[in-house]
Amino acid sequence: MRAIDIIFLLLPILLWPITFIVLKSVFIYSMFVSTLILALISLYYYKGMIRWRVRSYPVTLAIGVIGAIALYLIFYLGNYLTIYLGINGLVSNVYAMIYADVPRIPLAVLLIFIGLFEEIYWRGALQGFIRGSGSRVLASTPWVLTTLYYASVHISTLNIVLVGAAFFVGLVTSIIADRYGIISSMITHIVWIELIVLIIPIL
Repeated sequence: MRAIDIIFLLLPILLWPITFIVLKSVFIYSMFVSTLILALISLYYYKGMIRWRVRSYPVTLAIGVIGAIALYLIFYLGNYLTIYLGINGLVSNVYAMIYADVPRIPLAVLLIFIGLFEEIYWRGALQGFIRGSGSRVLASTPWVLTTLYYASVHISTLNIVLVGAAFFVGLVTSIIADRYGIISSMITHIVWIELIVLIIPIL
């Protein structure tokens, strides 16, 4: 394994605590920079591993939108679970971090880019890297490891709701990317995040 491969694989472990804890007061901007770094490394070194699209554009678009609606419904129902468990304050904390000192229109634009960049790294280059690892099991189900890693890097936030949210976002987008390509998972990620943050928040 090359040195760049190790950096590529471990960089989120460094970037996520910086983004979610050290630079929490400017979270959206720091998340933009962190995901941009991951996307640039992915496109420069691992572009050939990215599965962009495997079906027609209409199917790609439809799957992306359906995935976003399904993901929103999971979060909508999950919010009732957090209320029942008495931990819905953790959801409010996430929203407060996202909204902090960011005007609505710039926030909407930044969320689009964050969604794009995350998909390029997590469901694109990283999933492709795992698929090509040489393991027959990982080659057939790379989305399992991608999902678990994506959720685990959020543990540093010490917010169990955020870890659970990351698991479901990772699961849905990783499976979509594996079967239909990351253009579909990009659409899912962007439509879902705009819905849940700006259009129909679950607070």
